Amino acid sequence: MIKHKKYKFYTTTAVALAVTAVAVVPASAASPFSDVSEDHPHFKGISTLSKAGVVNGYDDGTFKPSQSVTRGQAAKIIVNAFELAAADSVEKLNFKDLNKSSEYYESITKLVALGVVKGYDDNTFRPNETVTRGQLAAMIARALDLNAKGTSPFTDVPEGSSYANAVTALYEAGISTGISATEYGVNNKVTRGQLATFIVNAMTTTPTVSQPTESQQSSITLEEVFNKALAKQQDVKSMKATVTMTQALEVSEGKETIKTNTSSKMTMTAVVDPIQFFIEGTMAMTEPESGEAIEMPLKMYMTAKDGMYMYEPTEGAWMKFPSDMFNTILDQAGVQVSAADQLEMLKEFAKDFTMQETDNAYILTLNADGEKFSQLIKEQVSALLPMMESGIEDEDTLAVEEEIGALFNSMSFDNVKYQLTIDKKSFDIKGIVTDMTLAMDMEGVKMKIDQKSNIIYDEFNKITTITIPQEVLNNAKELPGITEEEMDLVSTITLPIIK
Repeated sequence: MIKHKKYKFYTTTAVALAVTAVAVVPASAASPFSDVSEDHPHFKGISTLSKAGVVNGYDDGTFKPSQSVTRGQAAKIIVNAFELAAADSVEKLNFKDLNKSSEYYESITKLVALGVVKGYDDNTFRPNETVTRGQLAAMIARALDLNAKGTSPFTDVPEGSSYANAVTALYEAGISTGISATEYGVNNKVTRGQLATFIVNAMTTTPTVSQPTESQQSSITLEEVFNKALAKQQDVKSMKATVTMTQALEVSEGKETIKTNTSSKMTMTAVVDPIQFFIEGTMAMTEPESGEAIEMPLKMYMTAKDGMYMYEPTEGAWMKFPSDMFNTILDQAGVQVSAADQLEMLKEFAKDFTMQETDNAYILTLNADGEKFSQLIKEQVSALLPMMESGIEDEDTLAVEEEIGALFNSMSFDNVKYQLTIDKKSFDIKGIVTDMTLAMDMEGVKMKIDQKSNIIYDEFNKITTITIPQEVLNNAKELPGITEEEMDLVSTITLPIIK
C-alpha cells in the first residue's frame, strides 16, 4: 500500500514537472502574420519588430514582406526602433514636399537634426520614393555612428562611392551582407521584410545607439536592453537550463492545517522547435497526508515524435505517458510564456525596474506590489488551464472553468521579486529568478505558497536534436491516468511556477 501511494504521488508530481519543463523552454515564436511563415527568411526580423511595436501589419492579417519601403517609412521605423531623440530641434524643415501634417514629419525632423538624412539638392525629401539599399545603409550607419575600418568588398560600391563608408561599416558589423559575394545591390529597392532584418541585425550586433542628447549617457538604457534581449531570443534554437526551486505550501481549513515543502534541482537540455527535452535531477518533498519525506530521482525524455517517458524509481522501470495526457502537455508548448514573451509583457513595468551593470551582465530587478503584478502572473497561469482540465468530462468542463475563475479571483500576491540577468555582449537571457508569495482563500480553505526559483541558461544553440534511447522506447510501460484529485495536486504544484 505504501509503495502504491509513493508510486501514485510520484506520477502526479511527474506530471507537474512535465508542465514546468515545457514552461522553462523558450517557446518558438508563432508567426504574427498569415503571409510570414516561420521558415520565411525575414521571419525573425518581422516578428521581433512586431512584438516591439515598431512595425504593424495590415487589416487583413498580412505583413506584405515583399512590398517596397518608402524613404518616409524607413525614417519612421529607424527612429522608433532605435528610440532616437535629437538634442537640437529644427524649427522648419526646408523640404517643399513635406509638411507638418505628414505622418513622417516628426521622424524626418529628428533624423535631420541628428545628421542622419539631408534630402536632395532641389529641397525635396521624396518621402514616398522607394528607399534603396545604399540609402538605408547610410541612414543606419549614421544613426548608429558606425564607420568603416577597411575597404569595401563589393564591386558596385567602390571607394569613391558616397555609400562606401556606410555599406562597409554595416558589412563589418555583421548587420548586412551583399546580394552576392561581390555585389551589394546598392541601387536595389528595399522591401518591408528586408528592412525588418536590417533593423534587428543592427539592434543585436551593436552595443548601443549613439544619441547626441544634452547629457550623453555612457551606458545603455533599460529600454534598449529590453529591445536587444527581445530580438536575441528569436535566435534561440536550443539550450541547457539548470533549474533550482523551493516551495513551501500551507493549506488551512478550520483548525486543520497541512504543510508540505518541496525542493528540486534539475538539469534540462532542450530543443525549441519542435519541442524536445531531457531532464535529470532530484526532487524532495513531504507527502501531504502522511507527512512522510519522499526523495525522488528525476529522469524524463520528451520528443514530439516519440512522446514522453519518465523513469519511475519505485517500479524501477521507464513509463510512457498516455497519449491524451502527452498531447495536452505538448499543446502547452504553444501557449507557455517564452523568455521573449516575458520581456514583451514586462515592458509595461520597465519604469519599475532597476538596472545594475556588472562586468559581464545587466541585472534587471523588479520589486512589484502584488496588486500591480498580479495580472501579469494570472495571464501566465492561465496558460496552464488546458492541463488542469485534462481528463475532465465535457459536461464538467464549465463547472471546472467557473471554479478556476473563482480561484483566480481569490488570488493575491505579495513580496514579488523578478530578476533577469542579460549577457552584455550577446544579450542572451542568462538567468531568471523569481521570489514570491501567493495566497488564496476558497470557501474557507486558505492556501499560502512561498516559492523561489532560479533558472540558469547556457549552451545556446549547441544541440540539434534529442534522441530517446531505443531501450527506453522498447521497454517502457504505459503510465496509468491520474484522478481528478491528483490533478488538483498538479495544479497546486504548477500554479505558482512562473517562468
